[in-house]
Amino acid sequence: QAIASTNPLPTSLASSTLQIGGLLAPLLSASPSQVDLQVPWELAGQPQAMVTATVGSVISNRQTMSIAPFSPGIFSLNKAGSSQGMVMIAGSQTLAAPLSGRDRRPAARGELISIYCTGLGAVTNQPATGFAAQASPLSVTTTTPTVTIGGVEALVISSGLVPGAVGMYQVNVQVPMRAAVGNAVLVVLHIGGVTSNAVTIAAR
Repeated sequence: QAIASTNPLPTSLASSTLQIGGLLAPLLSASPSQVDLQVPWELAGQPQAMVTATVGSVISNRQTMSIAPFSPGIFSLNKAGSSQGMVMIAGSQTLAAPLSGRDRRPAARGELISIYCTGLGAVTNQPATGFAAQASPLSVTTTTPTVTIGGVEALVISSGLVPGAVGMYQVNVQVPMRAAVGNAVLVVLHIGGVTSNAVTIAAR
């Protein structure tokens, strides 16, 4: 079991490699039952690709993977794509969550929040596969997503890759003044006709 700690990401981790469409995929983590990886940018525009895994000298059977221009997913604390989302008060390390100890508080109506997600598709200044996005120039999504908070559309301020991270997007939005309040306000992202999972934030 291993977690990548280098930039660019390695293509071999814990004696494991994966090929997608004949390309070695950069690996974020590897365990006996799961491997987290980046789908190579080079596969954009292809509807599907063949996947094979190799552990040591043992090669798996081939499987077909579908590829789409957009597959939005908001990160959540429970890793199941539900419940409290990885949504921060913009410009801070404070989670937009029910007040509980340090670094957690509800977002206020009119305040900016940062939603961390993946699968938002093409960007400007695209980094090489396996490499982290740069801070200058920023990598901005070529399609602007829409975000609803408590069923009310939020103003999207910016959308793009997180500098210093691989394959992670950040969407900055303003909490609508008419948004619902509470400890489990639903946040949903839409892009290219595809809807993300629903996560929650705390809002006041």
